[in-house]
Amino acid sequence: MGKKVLFVCIRNTARSVIAEAIFNSLAKNYKAESAGVERAEKIDEKVKEILEMRGLRAKEKPRSLKDVDLGDYDLVITVCEESSCIVLPHKRLVRWHIEDPVGKSDEVYEGVFMEIEERVKGLLRKLEGE
Repeated sequence: MGKKVLFVCIRNTARSVIAEAIFNSLAKNYKAESAGVERAEKIDEKVKEILEMRGLRAKEKPRSLKDVDLGDYDLVITVCEESSCIVLPHKRLVRWHIEDPVGKSDEVYEGVFMEIEERVKGLLRKLEGE
Protein backbone atom coordinates (compact mmCIF):
# COMPACT_ATOMS: atom_id res chain seq x y z
CA MET A 1 0.00 0.00 0.00
CA GLY A 2 1.27 3.46 -0.88
CA LYS A 3 1.49 6.42 1.43
CA LYS A 4 -1.79 8.03 2.43
CA VAL A 5 -2.92 11.52 3.38
CA LEU A 6 -6.26 12.39 5.01
CA PHE A 7 -7.89 15.80 4.55
CA VAL A 8 -10.44 16.70 7.25
CA CYS A 9 -13.05 19.47 7.40
CA ILE A 10 -16.29 19.89 9.29
CA ARG A 11 -18.78 17.98 7.10
CA ASN A 12 -16.70 16.61 4.20
CA THR A 13 -18.70 18.51 1.57
CA ALA A 14 -16.34 21.16 0.20
CA ARG A 15 -12.78 21.97 1.35
CA SER A 16 -11.60 18.44 2.12
CA VAL A 17 -13.28 17.13 -1.05
CA ILE A 18 -11.49 19.76 -3.16
CA ALA A 19 -8.17 18.98 -1.48
CA GLU A 20 -8.60 15.24 -2.03
CA ALA A 21 -9.46 15.68 -5.74
CA ILE A 22 -6.56 18.07 -6.45
CA PHE A 23 -4.06 15.99 -4.46
CA ASN A 24 -4.98 12.74 -6.22
CA SER A 25 -4.78 14.40 -9.64
CA LEU A 26 -1.18 15.54 -8.97
CA ALA A 27 0.38 13.00 -6.59
CA LYS A 28 2.64 10.25 -7.87
CA ASN A 29 3.48 8.27 -4.72
CA TYR A 30 0.64 9.22 -2.39
CA LYS A 31 -3.12 8.78 -2.25
CA ALA A 32 -5.49 11.18 -0.51
CA GLU A 33 -8.82 10.54 1.14
CA SER A 34 -11.08 12.89 3.06
CA ALA A 35 -13.52 12.88 5.96
CA GLY A 36 -15.51 15.27 8.09
CA VAL A 37 -15.84 15.80 11.80
CA GLU A 38 -19.51 15.07 11.02
CA ARG A 39 -20.89 13.46 7.88
CA ALA A 40 -23.15 15.49 5.60
CA GLU A 41 -25.79 13.98 3.34
CA LYS A 42 -24.06 14.88 0.08
CA ILE A 43 -21.13 16.68 -1.54
CA ASP A 44 -21.78 20.40 -2.20
CA GLU A 45 -23.12 20.88 -5.77
CA LYS A 46 -20.98 23.95 -6.45
CA VAL A 47 -17.87 21.97 -5.45
CA LYS A 48 -18.81 19.28 -7.98
CA GLU A 49 -19.20 21.95 -10.69
CA ILE A 50 -15.86 23.61 -9.91
CA LEU A 51 -14.04 20.28 -9.96
CA GLU A 52 -15.74 19.11 -13.17
CA MET A 53 -14.86 22.38 -14.93
CA ARG A 54 -11.22 21.46 -14.27
CA GLY A 55 -11.53 17.83 -15.29
CA LEU A 56 -11.55 16.59 -11.68
CA ARG A 57 -14.15 14.43 -9.97
CA ALA A 58 -15.61 14.74 -6.52
CA LYS A 59 -15.96 11.55 -4.56
CA GLU A 60 -19.40 9.97 -4.39
CA LYS A 61 -20.42 10.77 -0.82
CA PRO A 62 -19.11 12.35 2.38
CA ARG A 63 -17.50 10.27 5.13
CA SER A 64 -17.05 10.98 8.80
CA LEU A 65 -13.99 10.47 10.97
CA LYS A 66 -15.88 7.52 12.47
CA ASP A 67 -15.45 5.81 9.08
CA VAL A 68 -11.65 5.99 9.06
CA ASP A 69 -8.72 4.76 11.13
CA LEU A 70 -6.28 7.66 11.61
CA GLY A 71 -3.48 5.13 11.99
CA ASP A 72 -3.83 4.29 8.28
CA TYR A 73 -2.53 7.73 7.26
CA ASP A 74 1.02 9.07 7.06
CA LEU A 75 -0.27 12.64 7.32
CA VAL A 76 -3.54 14.27 8.44
CA ILE A 77 -4.40 17.81 7.32
CA THR A 78 -7.33 19.78 8.70
CA VAL A 79 -8.59 22.34 6.19
CA CYS A 80 -11.04 24.24 8.36
CA GLU A 81 -10.87 27.56 10.15
CA GLU A 82 -13.77 26.99 12.53
CA SER A 83 -13.12 26.42 16.21
CA SER A 84 -15.15 23.22 15.85
CA CYS A 85 -12.39 21.80 13.66
CA ILE A 86 -10.96 19.43 16.21
CA VAL A 87 -7.34 18.70 16.91
CA LEU A 88 -6.81 15.07 16.03
CA PRO A 89 -4.47 12.68 17.81
CA HIS A 90 -2.01 12.01 15.00
CA LYS A 91 1.78 12.02 14.85
CA ARG A 92 1.81 14.19 11.72
CA LEU A 93 -1.01 16.74 11.87
CA VAL A 94 -1.02 19.93 9.81
CA ARG A 95 -3.65 22.68 10.07
CA TRP A 96 -4.61 24.77 7.06
CA HIS A 97 -7.04 27.55 7.99
CA ILE A 98 -9.29 27.79 4.93
CA GLU A 99 -12.62 29.62 4.67
CA ASP A 100 -15.75 27.50 4.25
CA PRO A 101 -17.21 28.46 0.85
CA VAL A 102 -20.56 26.67 1.29
CA GLY A 103 -23.48 28.98 0.63
CA LYS A 104 -21.22 31.86 -0.44
CA SER A 105 -20.52 33.50 -3.81
CA ASP A 106 -18.86 31.85 -6.80
CA GLU A 107 -15.84 34.10 -6.18
CA VAL A 108 -15.40 32.62 -2.70
CA TYR A 109 -15.54 29.06 -4.12
CA GLU A 110 -12.96 29.99 -6.77
CA GLY A 111 -10.71 31.61 -4.17
CA VAL A 112 -10.92 28.59 -1.90
CA PHE A 113 -10.15 26.25 -4.81
CA MET A 114 -7.09 28.30 -5.80
CA GLU A 115 -5.82 28.50 -2.22
CA ILE A 116 -6.18 24.74 -1.73
CA GLU A 117 -4.54 24.05 -5.10
CA GLU A 118 -1.49 26.17 -4.16
CA ARG A 119 -1.20 24.52 -0.74
CA VAL A 120 -1.52 21.02 -2.23
CA LYS A 121 1.19 21.77 -4.81
CA GLY A 122 3.49 23.01 -2.05
CA LEU A 123 2.73 19.95 0.08
CA LEU A 124 3.46 17.58 -2.79
CA ARG A 125 6.79 19.30 -3.50
CA LYS A 126 7.74 18.53 0.11
CA LEU A 127 6.28 15.01 0.27
CA GLU A 128 7.44 13.73 -3.07
CA GLY A 129 10.78 15.44 -2.72
CA GLU A 130 11.39 13.42 0.48
